[in-house]
Amino acid sequence: MEAVGSAALALALAAAQTAAAPVGQLVEGVRCESDPTQTYTLYLPAAYTKERAWPALLVFDPGGRSRVAAEVFREAAERHGWLLLSSNDTRNGAPPEQNLRALTAMWPEAHLRYATDSRRVYAAGFSAGGMLAYELGRRTPGENGLAGVIASGARWEEPLFKQRIGFPCFGAAGDTDFNYARMRDVHARLREWGTAERLEIFEGSHEWMPATLAAQAVAWMELLAIKGGLRKGDEGFVAAQLQADLERARALEARGAPLAALRTLEQVAATFEGLAPVEGARRELARLGAVPALPALQAARRAESHWDRYEENWLRQLGNAYAQLLGVDPPLTAAAFRAAVRIDDLRRQAAADGYEGVVGRRLLETLASQTGFYMARELLAKKDHLRARVALGVATEAAPARPLHWYNLACAQARVGARRDAIDSLERAVAAGFEDRARMASDDDLASLREDKRFQALMQGGARGALSPP
Repeated sequence: MEAVGSAALALALAAAQTAAAPVGQLVEGVRCESDPTQTYTLYLPAAYTKERAWPALLVFDPGGRSRVAAEVFREAAERHGWLLLSSNDTRNGAPPEQNLRALTAMWPEAHLRYATDSRRVYAAGFSAGGMLAYELGRRTPGENGLAGVIASGARWEEPLFKQRIGFPCFGAAGDTDFNYARMRDVHARLREWGTAERLEIFEGSHEWMPATLAAQAVAWMELLAIKGGLRKGDEGFVAAQLQADLERARALEARGAPLAALRTLEQVAATFEGLAPVEGARRELARLGAVPALPALQAARRAESHWDRYEENWLRQLGNAYAQLLGVDPPLTAAAFRAAVRIDDLRRQAAADGYEGVVGRRLLETLASQTGFYMARELLAKKDHLRARVALGVATEAAPARPLHWYNLACAQARVGARRDAIDSLERAVAAGFEDRARMASDDDLASLREDKRFQALMQGGARGALSPP
């Protein structure tokens, strides 16, 4: 997959189109010209015309939620004049050829259908969608290759750490995201390679970055475009972005997060070197490393190092517990599995102050996602309902507000003949917000419950679509 055409060719082809796309609004269900089976949500900024070339952002969501993902970047796209093309067809867990087909269709769509600057086509993705954004960059090397990646809650598998990349990468992760540590690993490797990178942490779990942070990511790419000669300089814009970054660093320090402030200032110095004077950032860095600020910074480093090691050790214990669950026959009881992953300790830790509490909440989030989605998906696919019941039982303890975990637990319980427990779990699912009566009525896993009066009572509720997995 190579970059297609020049900016002049793109302008000519765009001008030849007979039907103009609406501007200033999200347009859903647009079909790719090269592969009509692939569709996307389109956003053209209100000022869009075919007489000039515009940056474009290809967006990949792991659940194909094209409009949801486009909304994350809509405001930034309007402000900075970017085109958005958000795929409907990327899926976490789908066969590789399915996701590759989406990439293959979206790349020429951006270049040939709209008045796109072929040097400034970017990709953004959340979770597995972020992995696809990186993959697109690897598949489109050269001057007209992908100009940069914006990734939220994504990670790399081990072989990718050996494949050097040079395009700029803006990363974001929620502080309780189970991919938090892996995102930090990615950006540590990018720094080793000398790749332009920035990593921002926000308050949240495994989710798309907030729109405010997406706007920061787009602005960062604009700064690098100025720095690289891909767009005209703009002293006012550069100065405003520098001031905003310095203010963010000061706000972090004022909130008692000196280590986050230090990292922001380091990124400011790297981004603005050659664009604007960075003496102010360097003075702030020197001050943070001197008395009286130094003790707070040292304490933050010690706490982070301690609890990061704790997290790595716990992740190994989770892997060992799952291996034991798979390898023991009959399988571990739910009580034995929950003891192996120390769920009670995690709950106490999650209530603590500071970074200890953040790590505790992140590990509970990790436990819920690993047992309730990844492990459960594997076990249910093998129809190993006994072990799925154990994993899902732990998932509901780690995240009792997630309806889909309770529903899947009910399915596993019904399959192994624990009908009373299954009804209890279905009631918990409905109480937590799961009300997809059509699914409950047709799901073969629940066939043994349909004559139960409590099941019939549950069927009287309203309907709502099932929730998406993490």
